[in-house]
Amino acid sequence: MLHPSTTLALGAVALLAALPAGRTRRVPADYPTIQAAIDSAEPGDTVLVAPGRYVENIRFEGKGIVVASEYVQTHDPAVIGRTVIDGSHPRHPDTASVVLMIDQEDTTAKLIGFTVTGGRGTVWTDARQKAQYREGGGVLCELGSPVIEHNVIEDNRAVEVGPGILSAGGGGIRCGYAEPIIRNNVIRNNRGEYGGGVVLYHSAGTVQNNLIAANSGGAGHGGSGLWVVGALSYRLRNLIEQNTIVGNVAVLPDSTPTQLGGKGGAMIAFAPILFRNNVVWGNRSGVGGQIQHSKRLPPELKANLVQDGAEPGADLTTDPAFADTVHYYLSPRSPAVDRGDSASPSDPAASARARAPALGKRRADLGAYGGPESAVLLP
Repeated sequence: MLHPSTTLALGAVALLAALPAGRTRRVPADYPTIQAAIDSAEPGDTVLVAPGRYVENIRFEGKGIVVASEYVQTHDPAVIGRTVIDGSHPRHPDTASVVLMIDQEDTTAKLIGFTVTGGRGTVWTDARQKAQYREGGGVLCELGSPVIEHNVIEDNRAVEVGPGILSAGGGGIRCGYAEPIIRNNVIRNNRGEYGGGVVLYHSAGTVQNNLIAANSGGAGHGGSGLWVVGALSYRLRNLIEQNTIVGNVAVLPDSTPTQLGGKGGAMIAFAPILFRNNVVWGNRSGVGGQIQHSKRLPPELKANLVQDGAEPGADLTTDPAFADTVHYYLSPRSPAVDRGDSASPSDPAASARARAPALGKRRADLGAYGGPESAVLLP
C-alpha cells in the first residue's frame, strides 16, 4: 500500500495534468466573486478560488471552464472544507441552487474542490413533464455532461413546493437528460422530497467513488440516497460504481408517503443501471428495503454489499465493519476488502497492493475507497 502522502502527490499531478491550458483567473485576487470570474472567462480557462466563504450562487453559462479551489494544486482535502460556496442568500428565492450547470455544458466544464452548501433549489419547467419543479439544492445540471468531483455537497435542500410547483427533489445534485460525471464527492445531510442525495432523471450518468450519507427524502417519490429514473437512451445506462451509500432515510417524520414515497432507503432505480462494487448499509425506509427497483427494468447488480440484499449481485449481506462513521473507511477485518467484481477495472498503477485508503491487493475493495479512482475524500 502506498503511503497516503504519496497518494496525495500522485493525485495532485493527475489533477494538474487535467487542467486546461487557458488563462487562470484568480478569486479574489483578480475578481471579487466567483461569478465575476466566470463572466469574464473564455473556454479553456480556469477560475481558481482561494480559501474563503463565498456567499453567492453561480452559473457556468455553458462555458467549458474549470471552476476549482486550490485543491487542484495541493490535493489536500482540508482545502475543500476551507473553500465554501454558500448559496443561502440568492438574489431570487426561486433561483436558489448553489451551482447551475444548465446551459449544455460538456465534459470540459468542471466543478472541483469546494464545499457546496445552503442551496434551496431552482423552480423551472421540466422539458418532459411540462410541469414546474424545484430541483437541485446544491447543483442543478441539465442537457449536458459536466464533471462534478472532489466536493463536499452538504446541507442543501429541495423541498419547498407551492402554487404551480408539482414536486421537489435532488437535495444535493439533480441532473436531467444528461451524462454527468459525479466522482469522489461527499454528498451528505441534504434533503429532497425525492432523491435527497442525488437525482438522475432520464440520464446516463457516472456516479463513482462517492460517499453518499445521511441524506433524507422520499416523502414524494422515494429514494433518499439516489433516485435514478428514466433512460436517456436505451443504448446507454447509468454506471453507479464504488460508492458507499449509508445512513440515508427515505421517510421524513412529518411526511405521508404517496406513490413511491418512503421506498428505497438507499436508492430508487427505474432506469438502465450497472450497479457495481458498492456498499449499501444502514439506510432506512418506511416501505421496502435498501433498494427499490422496477421488475420490468431491474438494475444489473454485480459484487455489492447490501444490508438486506436478496437480489443476484448483492453478494454480501454482512456488516461492512466501518472503521469510523465520518469517512466510513473499511476496517482491516471488513468483508468488503478485496471483494470487487473481478471484471471491474483494477488499478494499473498498483503493484502488490492498492493505493491508500484502500486496504486490499489489486482487486478492488467495495465502496467509495476501492478501484482506480479511489481518493481521500475528507481530511
